[in-house]
Amino acid sequence: MGKVNTLLARLQGQRVYIDTNYLIYFLDRAEPYFDVVAPIFQACDRGDFLGFTGDAAVCEVMVHPYRNKSPSEIARGKSLFSREGFLTVLRHDANTFDLTAQIRAESNMRMLDALHYATALQAGCRFMLTNDHDFKTGTTLEVIQIKSLIG
Repeated sequence: MGKVNTLLARLQGQRVYIDTNYLIYFLDRAEPYFDVVAPIFQACDRGDFLGFTGDAAVCEVMVHPYRNKSPSEIARGKSLFSREGFLTVLRHDANTFDLTAQIRAESNMRMLDALHYATALQAGCRFMLTNDHDFKTGTTLEVIQIKSLIG
């Protein structure tokens, strides 16, 4: 937990974009990741940092519950995104898609990854928490891979 505590200290008071995989690991209690993401979400819930994600992440998270036709999974997913003051879900507007196209053109990122990255940048996030290896730290956005927090 030392690496997670060090990260939480760095996130204090910051704007942080949380990618889809962190959300799925949390909802599914997926090991070995749950023990890393749970304290991060607890810190977000306490208001230690401002957590953000995008509409695209909500869509990605909800695919599995809808595919399973599981009312309890659907309700659990929806409740995560509707909690007041917990995680701000950002809308993807025309400016976000334009920035997404620019990022794709420069980096060859997949469209959905570029959309997440663009959304984080537009929200003024300093950090992005992910387990997607396509993301790279830039001049204004530091990417934190979950693998760096395990073990």
